[in-house]
Formats: sequence, structure tokens, C-alpha cells
Amino acid sequence: MTGAVPFDWFSPLHTARRYPSESSGAEGDLRDPYERDRARIIHSGAFRRLQGKSQIFAAGWSGYLRTRVTHAMEVAQIARAIASNHGLPGSLAEAAALAHDLGHPPFGHNGEEALNTCMAPYAAELGVGFEGNAQTYRILTRLEPLTTRHPGVNVTRATLQGILKYPGGKDGHPALYADDAHDDAGWLYGQPGTPDRTPVNDTPPPRSIICQVMDWADDIAYSLHDLEDGLSARLLNHRSLVTPEVVWRVTQRVRRSAAHLPGASSLDEATVQAVLGDLTRRLDDGYSLTPGTARVREVMGGYVRHFVTATRIKPAPHHDPGSAFAFTLLAPSALQLECAVLKGITQELILRDQRTGVYARQAVRIVTDLFGVLMDAASHDLDDIRAAILPDDTRRQLHLAASEAERARLVCDFVSGMTDSQASQYHERLFSARQSSPFAPL
Repeated sequence: MTGAVPFDWFSPLHTARRYPSESSGAEGDLRDPYERDRARIIHSGAFRRLQGKSQIFAAGWSGYLRTRVTHAMEVAQIARAIASNHGLPGSLAEAAALAHDLGHPPFGHNGEEALNTCMAPYAAELGVGFEGNAQTYRILTRLEPLTTRHPGVNVTRATLQGILKYPGGKDGHPALYADDAHDDAGWLYGQPGTPDRTPVNDTPPPRSIICQVMDWADDIAYSLHDLEDGLSARLLNHRSLVTPEVVWRVTQRVRRSAAHLPGASSLDEATVQAVLGDLTRRLDDGYSLTPGTARVREVMGGYVRHFVTATRIKPAPHHDPGSAFAFTLLAPSALQLECAVLKGITQELILRDQRTGVYARQAVRIVTDLFGVLMDAASHDLDDIRAAILPDDTRRQLHLAASEAERARLVCDFVSGMTDSQASQYHERLFSARQSSPFAPL
């Protein structure tokens, strides 16, 4: 299905906010509700901090390589293009895409895994230890200040639904932290006019069509732009991609990491060889050992257009036609596998390079050490000198914590909000004999 999706995205059901908003519909403000959401996200401290958080390479390695904020901006552009092709509101797709990585901790997925390990002892009480998507929701609805009148930035229901990539949960864990699910699930999914498949009746909800658009845009950006950075950083030689060893490694990687895709678990090396061979031919100008910047961008741009324009939208069965869950975004199976193979290059050849591997090990150590020492500080009386290493806002919230698990969540909020450099500098102050000034800002 192409063209305009027959749906009223600006009905009160979808543009509703959890709390009254004085700015909505203010005289002279002609923005639609999702444009206001986009503005709130862009102006948030959490979004600004993404410029100091890793995408694939450490933030600060190079002014040219992507950080988490440039990734979010590129996902937003791709999501808007997909939305425009199908008559979906581009401002809503952009808002969801700009927000989708707000919950990522310092050092990217390495930091996420380390924090989840630290939070594992408390997961039974809290529902989830640490998960980036659940943290994004928490930032938007609780942590990021907009006004003294309510918590969070108070974005619309449609935008919140648009960032929930795992509404039915992930790896056997719930989609949201327990307190967020308890407080918000009824408002988020249980209103009249939404599907019957809601957390209210214990059946996992589907993903909204906007979330599907955002997620496909994220896959496109991850598979292509991180590959572009790998070529620019000279971590990849495009002509080596078709060697038997690389073909085998990427095949095994895709079989494991993309097993949910049709045909991925039985993917053969000939298919991977064809995808990698096509990429190599596009990049190869016939005489240079490494392709120039213009050629790489031209090739990656061609892939983006290919992945964007091949999508279709169809009605989803068993859903109210008036709901945001009544549609399914489709990309041909072969296209999804092609995207997964390109992503597999990054996962197998860049993330497992010795240089990035050393950085990953450092990241896990820094995050684990910080959580441990801050959790110890939070376990003491807050007037104790040992608690002084915690920020004032966190200490004020710790006064209200009713259990060790709740204290752990607050410590986790603090650590996950740091940029890479903040975490590194804070770790140095706490653990290194070579101290910088304690009064220098983090």
C-alpha cells in the first residue's frame, strides 16, 4: 500500500498529553502537536548529551565520525522520508526518531550491558535491570525537566507509542520498568479506541506504525552510516570483504543476530557473497585501494534510497482501523537480509577489531566501577561524607527511596545520563592517583 494512509493522526486520542500543556495551541503558535514534541526533545539536556555518547567509535576520536546525536538526526531524516512516502506525519516520525536513543548510557551498547549486569540483582523487584529503550521512556516521562508542574517533557501519546520498540518485552523482560508500567500503561494503551491487545488484559500490544517506521530507519542508518565510518576510519578494506573468511564470519553473525528475520537462520554464504560483492563493486573505482569520501557517500546514499523506497504499508488484521496499530510496515525479505548483512559487517569486523575491543573493555570497567562506588555511597546515611560524591538532585530523591532496589534505580539514572567523557573523568577522580582539579566541571 502506498500513498496516504487513511488515518486521523491529529485526533485527541493521539495528540493527548499526560498533563495539561499551556503551550499547546498558544496564540501565534502554528506548529502541530508533534512539531512541539520534536522541539521539546531537541531542547532537552538528554538530547544534548548524546553528542558526547558513542555510536560505534568513542566520542571524540574524530570530529568526522558519528556520535549518538548525529545518528539520531540521520535516523530522523530517514524516518521522515519513509513517513512522507506513505502519507504519515513527518513531524511525528522525526520526534520518535530523535528520541529513540535518549536512554543510551555512556559507551553505547557496552555501557548498556554493563549497567544491566550491575542492576541484575534488583531486576525482579524493578521489572527490568537496565534497558536503553525503557530508559528512553523514563527520561521522557520522568527524568527530563520541562516545568516544575509535572515530571518529564510531556510529549504526546503518539510519540511515546512511537519510541516503544519492544512493547511486548525484550529477552523475556517487560517493556518498561515496573513503576513506569504501573503508572502509565493504562493511559498509554488502555484508552477507548485503542486495540484490545493492551497490557491491561495482559496481552502484549503491537508496535505502532510510527515505531515500525522509526525502527526500520534505525536499521538503515546503523547498517550504512556505521559502515561508512568504518571505511573512513580505515578499519575496513572494501576489497577484503569478499574473502572467504570474511564471508563466513559475516554469515555466522547474521544467522545469530538476525535470526528473527525470515531466512536468516538458514542464510547461505553464496547470498552473503553476493551482497558483499555488490558492495565492493560499487565502492571500487578501479585504481584506489580505499574509496574516496565522495564515492562512499554516493554509494551509501544509493542504498538509503533503495531501502526507503522499497517499503510498503498494509492494514494489520484484527485491529481497529482507527488505531495507530492498524498498519504494518513491510520491506521485502531479501531487502531485510541485505540490510542485516551490511549491519553484520559492522558487528563482526568493526566492533570486534582490537582497537574498538580495548575501548569496549575500558567502558565496561568504568561503568561497573562507577555504579559500585555510587551504590555504596547511596547505602550510607545521606548526611555521611561518603554520600557527598552523589549529586544534590540524586540525594534529594534518595530520601524518598523505599528500598535498596529503588536506590539502585536512582544511581543507575545518574550513571546512564553521563556522557563518555563525564564517566571517564568521574572515574579518574574516584579511582586514579593522577587527579585533576576536583573543581573542574564534568
